[in-house]
Amino acid sequence: MKLRLFEQEQVKVKRILTIAVVTGLSAITSVSCNQNKDVLVTEIGISPPSRRVAQTSPAGSLFVQGKDQHVKGDLQAAIATYSQAIDVDSEYSPAYKSRGLAYFDLGDKQKAIADYNQAINISPNDAEAYNSRGNALASLGDHQRAIADYNEAIRLSPSYAEAYNNRGNARAAQGDNNGALDDFNQAILLDSRYAIAYNNRGNVRTAQGDRQGAIADYNQAIRLNSNFGPAYNNRGNARAAQGDRQGALKDLQQAAAIFQEQNNNDLYQQVMNNIRELGQ
Repeated sequence: MKLRLFEQEQVKVKRILTIAVVTGLSAITSVSCNQNKDVLVTEIGISPPSRRVAQTSPAGSLFVQGKDQHVKGDLQAAIATYSQAIDVDSEYSPAYKSRGLAYFDLGDKQKAIADYNQAINISPNDAEAYNSRGNALASLGDHQRAIADYNEAIRLSPSYAEAYNNRGNARAAQGDNNGALDDFNQAILLDSRYAIAYNNRGNVRTAQGDRQGAIADYNQAIRLNSNFGPAYNNRGNARAAQGDRQGALKDLQQAAAIFQEQNNNDLYQQVMNNIRELGQ
C-alpha cells in the first residue's frame, strides 16, 4: 500500500510526496518488525510567484495570480486562473506546468501529465517540466517512464539535485539499490543541506543492511530539518532493529506528534502501528 503526504517547507513552498512502502514490495523496507514501513520522499515543488513576471505580459500577470492562489492552497481557483493565462497566450509554458502541479495536488495525475506534455511541446529544453512529469508517472507506478523523464531533466540540467533525488526513488522502487544510492549521493553532493536526500539514502542503506550508515543519514536529515517526520520514523525503525527500544520509541513518538500536528492522518496511523508493534 502507498500513502501520500503533502507538506510545506518554510523557506520555499514545496509539495513533498511521501510514500510508505510495505516490507517486501520494494527495496525501501523496514527491518524492525514485519509489518512496519519506512518512508521515502519525492520532492514536488512550487516556488513563490515572482512579481517580475507580471510586468512581461497579461498572461504573466494571470500566472502570478494563479501561483498566489496555489501557494495558499486554493487549487481550484489556481487552476481557473492558470487556464485564463493559457486562454490569453496558448504558448505560455509556465502556466501549463503550474496547472499540471495543481492537478497533481488534486490527485488528477492524467490531467497533470497532459499539461506537462504541453509544456514540454512548447519548451522542449525545460528540465523542470520533465522532472514534474516524471513525478506524476512515478506516482502512477510507471517508474520506467519516470526514470526516462528524470534522465532528460538531468541531461538538460546536470546540477538539478531534485531530479537526482526523484530518480533515486524510482530506481529504489524498481529494486536498483546501487543506482538509487548513486543518485542520492549525487543529490547530496550538489546540495549538502538536502534533508530529503539524506533520509532517502538512509532508507537505501537500511535495505542494504548498513544500519549504522542509515542512522547517520537520518541524524543528518533531522539536524537539517528538526520537523522532518519521515526521518524520525525511519530512524526509529532502524534503532528498533538494533535493539534500542527506548531510542526507537522516542523517535516514533516524535514522528507521530509531527504527523498529527500536520494533519497527516495516514502516516500518523502508520507510526502508531509501529509503536504498538514495538511494545509487543
